[in-house]
Amino acid sequence: MSQTITQLQQLTNFLHSSLKGAIHANNIDAWQERGTLIIHNQDRGQDGYAVAKWKHTAVIAIENFPHRRVNPYNLLAMVSAFLIDSEWPRDEYGLDDPEIDIDVVSKDNATVLIDVQLIDDIELIPADNGPVFFNGENYYVSLAPISIAEDVNVDIKGQP
Repeated sequence: MSQTITQLQQLTNFLHSSLKGAIHANNIDAWQERGTLIIHNQDRGQDGYAVAKWKHTAVIAIENFPHRRVNPYNLLAMVSAFLIDSEWPRDEYGLDDPEIDIDVVSKDNATVLIDVQLIDDIELIPADNGPVFFNGENYYVSLAPISIAEDVNVDIKGQP
């Protein structure tokens, strides 16, 4: 049973891919801290439920960032562009703009810390051996499938 990829994983993967060749994979790390669990009970249909939203500060640490070879403003633009392109509802949930610290370690390298507030959906799908017991059944965490109508028939009274 697969879990969804978090927004932090998406952003970290994007930065790693964008900086490929400039930084090594083991020089980028990411974690979540200072989180708030927002209870959000919504039936998503097809036995799926949205039970919460996880609002947190995501931290991405980049060590040995070659600030003379890669313009740090490129990194700032990458973070900004990704957040804009993602179309996540940042304003709707009052998510702060990213904070970035660049600590020059040597004439060629810096350590970059990116703090960005993110919010992930926590949704449940029924599963016989799922680890989450909810509403008398077992579930696993994943995005609930949503069926979207492809055709709609509308009857208007008095119209043939």
